[in-house]
Amino acid sequence: MKSYQQFLAELKRRHVFKVATIYGVVAFILLQVADLLGQGLRLGDTFMPFVTAIVLLGFPLALIVAWAFELTPEGMQRTSAPAAGEIEGIVEAPASQRWPAGLMALVGVAALVAGAWWVGRQTAPATGGTQTAADGTGAEARAQPDADSRLQLAYVDLSDDPRPSIAVLPFDDMSPEGDQEYFSDGMTEEILNVLAKIRELRVAARTSTFALKDQDLTATQWGDTLGVQYFVEGSVRKAGDQLRITAQLIDAADGSHLWSDQYDRSLDDVFAIQSEIAAAIAGALKIPLGLKADDALVTPTSDMAAYDLYLTGRARMRERGKSLNEAIQLFEAAVARDSNWAPAWAALAEVKEIRIWYAETFDPGEWTRENISRSLKDAEAAARRALESDSRNASAYVALASVQRDRGQWAESEATYRHAIVLDPDHAEAHMQYSELLVLTGRVDEAVRAADRAATLDPVPIRFEILGYALYLDDRLTEAIEAYRLGTRRDPDVGLVYLWMIAADAHVMEGRTEEATALYESAAQAMGRVYRRSQSEPSTASPSRDEIEAYVKTVASSGELAAVPQSMRALLVPAHWMMLDEPDSAIARMLQISGGGPPANIAWEIWAPEVDRIRNDARLQDLLEARDLAGARVQRTPPADRTRPMTLDRGQ
Repeated sequence: MKSYQQFLAELKRRHVFKVATIYGVVAFILLQVADLLGQGLRLGDTFMPFVTAIVLLGFPLALIVAWAFELTPEGMQRTSAPAAGEIEGIVEAPASQRWPAGLMALVGVAALVAGAWWVGRQTAPATGGTQTAADGTGAEARAQPDADSRLQLAYVDLSDDPRPSIAVLPFDDMSPEGDQEYFSDGMTEEILNVLAKIRELRVAARTSTFALKDQDLTATQWGDTLGVQYFVEGSVRKAGDQLRITAQLIDAADGSHLWSDQYDRSLDDVFAIQSEIAAAIAGALKIPLGLKADDALVTPTSDMAAYDLYLTGRARMRERGKSLNEAIQLFEAAVARDSNWAPAWAALAEVKEIRIWYAETFDPGEWTRENISRSLKDAEAAARRALESDSRNASAYVALASVQRDRGQWAESEATYRHAIVLDPDHAEAHMQYSELLVLTGRVDEAVRAADRAATLDPVPIRFEILGYALYLDDRLTEAIEAYRLGTRRDPDVGLVYLWMIAADAHVMEGRTEEATALYESAAQAMGRVYRRSQSEPSTASPSRDEIEAYVKTVASSGELAAVPQSMRALLVPAHWMMLDEPDSAIARMLQISGGGPPANIAWEIWAPEVDRIRNDARLQDLLEARDLAGARVQRTPPADRTRPMTLDRGQ
């Protein structure tokens, strides 16, 4: 025991206890400061583990130095031998003099361990190995503990989904002047968004319900068409700052009313009404709200003018085209009035990213990489601003992930998309945009699953366009044509001419010449012209039926280029050039497509089956390397592992 006490006395004499105390406390403070700097400067996920490792390794070194050296007026010197009786004096001193040094050393060690444990908790991967979102917003934005189950839920067959399903039909505008449709539509969308936050409920996407606006269907028809068990319908009457909102929950199986209510309130109570409606619906369906202590169903603003600007902006954003510029102005005005309102910032981020794909939103000659990059920078700033106010805003994550994808930040983008899906497994836009990322990187097998989920949740034309193309790249042309057929059936006014054109392209590749001719001709007649597949101006004259037929038959039969009418050559896609045995022209076309749009844009056709035999061409390999995809290989679903897409099985 005496030798043990002498050793402790020697530690005290050499100031080892004092160094341990100071080092532990300083290390704890240093780790907190480093974490704040890492978040503020966005130094990446490896920064804190690196700092922690340095701090932990430094601790034993500091103790060794304290034992071996002492600070003297002449500087650092080797620790001298104890004076006669010095050790004995320390050992024989009262406990009140001996214990404090040891206890303070233990405090220092505890501070060091606590700091390292805290960093470990913040940087640990989510349950199930889910990547954390590369958003720079810190621990609050990381994947939730049930991330793995949420991702599994995101891809379960809807027939096996145990959650009740519901749709929110567009609310009727009952205002005196009939001029508040944008407000009633906005109320519909907001109630839908509130319901989507209830984890035990599956909510149909707004685009699906709005596509059926003004249709007079029975309850059963609503349920069958939207694939839901229940639906909400109602009306909004807005006069000045007074609101009357009615809502009712209906069982689609028999049309019975499960709940209904009427709210006569002032405009300032609009967010409270949304929460009350959602809570009442959850109660009627006997499902828990599933909220955590810091969660809320609604993210309100106290500035109702900002809310009005936001709703109007959402209406403009849905119109696409040049209306996107007006939407930007409206959202900017909304955040100027309430700079802490996350939904407006998220919407601004979405529209800033979306507009880069619409050349008409830029002034003539201004659709350049420089201006596109500037718009992406603005979109990222808005998305991060939204996440500062609400770290669970899935739409903000989708916008941020799309910006990262457009820049070619493939890993960061994937992590952010996956985090958005964990937050909201039924976010159709997240699934669709994620599928586009997977296509761009050649993972077309996974892209099929993501696109299928988007189309299943939200069966509108654009979803079928992406699903069809993913299936085609997966060498499943027949199924791709089924998807295109479903999409064009939902696009009777040819609102998406591109969908009609790629459907026609696919029919050509499968040798269905009559269907291909009809699709090309329908698009030409409906629009008065045929859009080029590039970003150049559309042709001024539509080709004749004879020219279309000559084009289709020549390509389908792998004929000679000379037989393709001059008026139709601009329509030749890379696969068609390959069918005509013109590989150099196919490569030139892919390079042309990849030359426009955002920095990471790359022709999806590079992963097409027809391009397999020329993908190793140096020009295409250089293109992949320039997009940080050097060595990438197309990944398709093995025939034995293919399963029919849910959307096609359900006959959507």
